Amino acid sequence: MKELGEGGYGRVLLAKDKITGQRMALKTMDKNRTSQRSFLQEFCVSYFLSSHPNIIGCNGIAFTTIDYFVFAQELAPVGDLFSMITPYGIPEDSVKRCALQISNALEFISEKGLVHMDLKPENILVFDQDCHFIKITDFGLAKVRGTVITSRCGSKTYMAPELRDMTITDGLVVDGSLDVWAFGVTIYCLLLGEYPWQVAMPEDEGYRGFVDWQNNFHMDNPPEAWRKISTGIRRMFGVILAIDFSKRSKSTEILKYMNESWKEEIPDAITGQEDEDPIKSSSVQSEVTSISHLNTSQRSVTNKSLSYFLTTDTSVSQSEMTPLPQKDDMEESTDHIR
Repeated sequence: MKELGEGGYGRVLLAKDKITGQRMALKTMDKNRTSQRSFLQEFCVSYFLSSHPNIIGCNGIAFTTIDYFVFAQELAPVGDLFSMITPYGIPEDSVKRCALQISNALEFISEKGLVHMDLKPENILVFDQDCHFIKITDFGLAKVRGTVITSRCGSKTYMAPELRDMTITDGLVVDGSLDVWAFGVTIYCLLLGEYPWQVAMPEDEGYRGFVDWQNNFHMDNPPEAWRKISTGIRRMFGVILAIDFSKRSKSTEILKYMNESWKEEIPDAITGQEDEDPIKSSSVQSEVTSISHLNTSQRSVTNKSLSYFLTTDTSVSQSEMTPLPQKDDMEESTDHIR
């Protein structure tokens, strides 16, 4: 029907089944840039994980044309999460809803022995403007946990320090902690509408300040970039963004903080809003979406906590929010697996 987007791999097209009328997204991959093995791997991983409510649906349709490999996915009517981020982030309740759903999906991916490797707002699709229903997509870089890689892959701003510091000689064993780091950076972007750093390397001033803070942790004296986040939530970031990956928590760590305020209040004079602060929490309904995939530790959180942030609303209104200035750059290198 029309083109929805274009990237280095190919295009995403809107299509409709002539018999049923069902609309879907067709992901096309240029054969000059994608091997058949890579195509089949992404298709199979997507199909394997698609039963989860917070992972994009994949209906098993795949085919080739002269120039492209193609497979069909569920259509997300609003677009990706990146396009919804304003200069002040998104409302706190929406951030919490996103965090719960992403955490749920990451636990499921981990339970299946996989690592996404490229989690970021651009790869999270949205089904309603208030983020009651979101889904992770794009498993083109996904790896089996325990795989040894010898070159970097993914998006540099969301890349964990151990991946940035990896050497070809030593390689790196792929682990779910890589996704948890990207999850932490994603939450920061959603909360504040900006990146905490451009790349997790000592040369980056923002990252260097974060490392110094974590090595000499004083909750009341964080770097400037972290003062917009409430005191208790800084502790949450300290464990999901632990520089030592062996000390990094699981994504479910965020469940302990659902009843706390995540943002410091910003005066109206700063935001330029007199009647309504655009980053204040929006009201939400109190119905729970499916939590059947939550593990035992997740269920220890009260139903009241979960129901406050999750709803079953799946309206399809299109967001008109202003995006971040630019999308994150991808690493161009290709993985070598042994």
